[in-house]
Amino acid sequence: MLDPAELNLLGRLDLGYRRAVAGLYAGERRSPHAARSPEFADFRPYVAGDDFRQIDWRAFARLERLMLRLYVAEEEATLNILLDDSESMAMGAPPKFPAARRLAAALAFLGLSAMDRVTLGTTSGAVLPAVRGREGVNRVWRFLRDAHSSGEGRPDRLAELRWLRPGMTVVISDFLLEDGRWAPALASVRARRQEPVLWQVLGPDEEHPGLAGDLRLIDVESQLDRELTITPALIHDYEMALKQHRDTLIRASQGAGGRFVSSLSSHDLEGFMVAGLRAGVVRRG
Repeated sequence: MLDPAELNLLGRLDLGYRRAVAGLYAGERRSPHAARSPEFADFRPYVAGDDFRQIDWRAFARLERLMLRLYVAEEEATLNILLDDSESMAMGAPPKFPAARRLAAALAFLGLSAMDRVTLGTTSGAVLPAVRGREGVNRVWRFLRDAHSSGEGRPDRLAELRWLRPGMTVVISDFLLEDGRWAPALASVRARRQEPVLWQVLGPDEEHPGLAGDLRLIDVESQLDRELTITPALIHDYEMALKQHRDTLIRASQGAGGRFVSSLSSHDLEGFMVAGLRAGVVRRG
């Protein structure tokens, strides 16, 4: 999903969680119970994907079992990613879905590299249960490779998906649906103590259409059509409507205690990460 140069870029970045986190297992995020120095909390058995540096070798010598030492100052965070795989994501020049899928892969890699618990889902209903550690990367890659933009865009998937723990929930979509359909979904995210991040991916031709003349436009999902004469005034009205739609999404995300990011499908991974840095969703490691 990502080449060595892109992985090297991600190695210098991290996710910008706003809230302190308290997970079930040892990790690399600051806990709300953090002390000035890491304070021992408990032991638990080692499982595949855990950081081997946390193994207590004295406990192994006594019990002949690999055990981890847990510290209240370093606990895991939870990253949830919902990818829009509706048919509209196949549109754009270049198409939006491959770019959105690579963005999902990059964010998941950042979470897994920091020992966060990462869960992926799509708006059509596919779910990858929580994975953790570098060993989860291949499972994320396979899940994303199998995802295609031929499903149904359903904002209510946010309310239906039972994410395990509080954390950050990133929705990657073009958000080309009625504004009101996202408000209940975002409310459900906030109610579960998760910070919503709406990351909009549009094609350059959707941001600034280059259409002209008499055209018959067909909605790829509803198959509704409309004949229009494309004029500069109509293009201007479209761009103003898109700005108003985006402003509504920004208010909805901020109202739920979250953030909004906007990118183009023509951006490379560095361009996506720069947008994330500006919004504070990504930070320098």
